[in-house]
Amino acid sequence: MFKDIVSNEEAKSFLINELKNGKKEGTYIFYGEDKELLMKFALSFMKALNCKNEEFDFCDRCESCLRVNTLTHGDLEIIEDENGVKVESIREIGRIASSATYEGGNRVFIIKDCEKLKKESANALLKMIEEPEEGNFFILLSKNLNLLPTIKSRATIVKIKNRSPEDFGITLREYKFFLGKGKDIEEYKKYNLDIEEAYSYEKLEEPIQNYIKLKKELLENKDSEIEKGLIENKIKFYKGLINLYKNIEYIDIAERISLGEKISFSCENDKITAMEICDYLCHFIKDFNKLEKIMKIKNKMGSNISLKLMFRVLISEL
Repeated sequence: MFKDIVSNEEAKSFLINELKNGKKEGTYIFYGEDKELLMKFALSFMKALNCKNEEFDFCDRCESCLRVNTLTHGDLEIIEDENGVKVESIREIGRIASSATYEGGNRVFIIKDCEKLKKESANALLKMIEEPEEGNFFILLSKNLNLLPTIKSRATIVKIKNRSPEDFGITLREYKFFLGKGKDIEEYKKYNLDIEEAYSYEKLEEPIQNYIKLKKELLENKDSEIEKGLIENKIKFYKGLINLYKNIEYIDIAERISLGEKISFSCENDKITAMEICDYLCHFIKDFNKLEKIMKIKNKMGSNISLKLMFRVLISEL
């Protein structure tokens, strides 16, 4: 039920009121920095739109809710692309939206990372949401409101705020260690892990490689031991990055370049993990001019520039 989602009371009340208003179709923009929380709200709204037991809410027990939880519901479509959803995928949404629903209820399209939509994709999406078919709901997830003004004007905008340390029941230090990332914090608490013991930056390669390996394994097997190993290795490379930043002034330029190359090799062209590493290093930097320069480097990761070059420059600039 909505009340079981910790935080964002305003957003929960608003969505319940939307359900009470009995809308037959609609477009929503859920925006905020916590991607996992955005998805949690999107799936909760999908459940509430189709729940068999609860009115204006969801039960998490009926067949419909359970299949949303496993992402196997026939009328749930999740569209994502780390580089921005392509126009072909948007057109495929249009084809599906014009057909009858599989289960006779409401169909929900969740489109992730909408701030990355290119102009052609955004325009194709705009045509679809201008006059949506009855029973179709579009939920656009975005970390900010950097979207076409015409899309924003046709959508209901819902701010999903980051959860606070109090919401999680942890200290501010623990919260900052995980940069406030809800999924990481929840798993850290679930497995009662340690963040106190230091970890050397000289051993960064091992946890990064393990993390990427376990991510692939988790896609094939949702095993709790794999999940635990995943967060354990993430904590290790977070600690290693903290140790790197604390010692950076004692590391000469040749060693920095070598370290950057080793980290890039460890990432195995996994740009999502590389971006996590960059984000973690960037939050230490207090010098605005240096941070601005590094952010420009980080943003180039979406292009064809090699990770090797990116990390060489990034660590040299720390």
